[in-house]
Amino acid sequence: MNRTLSVPFAFWIVLLSVFSALIIASIISALDPSILDGSKPGLSTYISMFFGQAFLIVPVLIYLNRKKLSAIESLRINSVSKEVIIATILLSIGAMILADEINILIDMIIPAPDSFLQLEALLTPDNPLSMLLLIITIVLLAPIGEELLFRGFLQKYLETAWGDITKAILLSSLFFAAIHFNPYWLIQIYLLGVLLGYIAWQTQSVISSIIFHVIINASSLIFTFLGESAESALLWRGHINPIILFLGAYLFWIGLKQIKLIKVL
Repeated sequence: MNRTLSVPFAFWIVLLSVFSALIIASIISALDPSILDGSKPGLSTYISMFFGQAFLIVPVLIYLNRKKLSAIESLRINSVSKEVIIATILLSIGAMILADEINILIDMIIPAPDSFLQLEALLTPDNPLSMLLLIITIVLLAPIGEELLFRGFLQKYLETAWGDITKAILLSSLFFAAIHFNPYWLIQIYLLGVLLGYIAWQTQSVISSIIFHVIINASSLIFTFLGESAESALLWRGHINPIILFLGAYLFWIGLKQIKLIKVL
C-alpha cells in the first residue's frame, strides 16, 4: 500500500467508513415506527442494517480506486489453502465455546443491562423477510465488511507503517472494539479482534479471518434463536458443561497450533 498515506489519515478513513454506514442506517431506520412506540423492530430496521453494513467498506474502495491501488493487495484478499480453512474452523469453534464461558463469568461480575432485552428483540424478528435480511447482514455482510476494513485495510497498513506486528494488531483491535459502541462487550470484542488480527497476519489473508468471523456470528445468532433449549444443552450449574468446555479448549489449541505452523509464501 502507498506509504504516503499517513497513520492518522488511515484512521480517519476507517472512521469515515463507520460513520457513513451509521448515517445511512439511521436514515433508513427512521422510517420504522417502532422507534417511537417501543414495539418490535419492523422491516425498515433490518433494511437499514443491511445497507449500513453493505456500505461499510465503500469509502475505502473509493479511496483505493482514486489512488489506483489494487484492492486485492491493499485489503489482503489472498487465497488460502484447505489446511488454513480447516484450522480456522477448529479455532473458531473452540473460541466460540470459550467466549461463551467468558460471557458467563463477566455477567456474574457485571450483569447485562436492560438494553440487552432490546437486542434480543432485534435478533428475533417475526417477519420472514426481516429474518432473511438479518441473517445475510449478521452472518455475511458484517464479517466481510469488518474484516476488509479492519484486518485488511487498517491493520495491514499499520503493519507496514510501524513495522511492528503486535502494535498494529493491538491498536487496530482496540479501534475495532470501540466502534461497536458496546461497553458491556468491549473486552470480548477486543479479544476477538486480537485473535482475528493474528489469524489475518499469520495466514496473510482476510479470507481466514472472514471464515472465523462468519462462524462466530452465525453461532451467536443460532443460539439466540434456540434460546433456553440451547442453554439446557450447553450449561451445567450455570456454566458451560466442563466436557464441552474442555472440548472447546482442545479445538482452540489445535486450531491455533495448526495456524501457527502454516508457512505462507
